[in-house]
Amino acid sequence: MLKHCKINMEERYMKRVHISRVLAVFVLLIIACGELPDTKLMEKAISFEKEEKYQAAARTYEKLGETYPTSQLAPEALYKAGLIYANALQNFEKGAGILEKVTKKYPDSKNAAQCSFMVGFIYANSVKDTVRAKEAYLSFIEKYPDSELVPSVKWELDHLGKDISEIPSLQHIEE
Repeated sequence: MLKHCKINMEERYMKRVHISRVLAVFVLLIIACGELPDTKLMEKAISFEKEEKYQAAARTYEKLGETYPTSQLAPEALYKAGLIYANALQNFEKGAGILEKVTKKYPDSKNAAQCSFMVGFIYANSVKDTVRAKEAYLSFIEKYPDSELVPSVKWELDHLGKDISEIPSLQHIEE
């Protein structure tokens, strides 16, 4: 019986040693890998953007937002993707769609109000869809009534669908 207890204790000890080794290897792997995958994707997207590889940057930002929707980086990544699609790539519908996604999925994120404004701005000034622009702007005012962008939204609403020549304060630009 004593011999059986001794073997049992040795087995338990060996199991603990094995578990400790596995945990140590796991901790070392985490330390060696450094950053989380979402952080790596963000760095990669920023690098693409700096290199003016806008298609790759937009796709990488978008991938981060889709692959890691609960990441703290997701709203910012989608915001950047939307801006790149709308501005650099001139894909206005895709840009507006991604920015709209930010306002719906992450309404309290730091870029949500800016995204909401940009949706209206893109529809009004790039897509020339005054109906969707008006909806977006009215939604903005409802969601973000205290935003510093409210005067800009009201100005956009007042001049929605008008040509520069029809806006007295902008007539000098056309000359």
